[in-house]
Amino acid sequence: MYNLHIINYNDFTADELCHYLEERHYPQILTDFKMIERYIDQLVCSEDDESSTLIHAIFHKLETEVKQLFTKDKILLFPYIINHQESFISLQPINQLHQRILGLLQRMRGLLNNYVQQPEWSSNRKICSNELYALEQSIQRVLYIKENYLWTKIDKVVSHEY
Repeated sequence: MYNLHIINYNDFTADELCHYLEERHYPQILTDFKMIERYIDQLVCSEDDESSTLIHAIFHKLETEVKQLFTKDKILLFPYIINHQESFISLQPINQLHQRILGLLQRMRGLLNNYVQQPEWSSNRKICSNELYALEQSIQRVLYIKENYLWTKIDKVVSHEY
């Protein structure tokens, strides 16, 4: 288990934060999506109810949004930051994507009773709940690092370029 909470992200440069997110967090989250998808598919097959179907649909929407975010980061945001380009990049579309992802995470949390497992839940639903909670924490960690550390580094870069 990694003690990620003791890392002082203020000590990272913007370039280092980009590489850290892309190399450490993004691959793990994408791998987690693949693994959790199998559990959710089993849940839908074993419990053919409205809740399971909604969990399945929201999960796939969440996966699509997160993949889109990671792609935009890799193709647009991170190269901009690493190359310290002189043009201004708007963070608004990325922040809107962050908000959509947080909204989907909130819906998932609501469907799974805030991840508080109930005695009547099947083992499969309990596993899904546990795995989705861990996924939520990983995604929120990435968004936290970007919004609270990386964005401040970008502001410093942009303000010095003008």
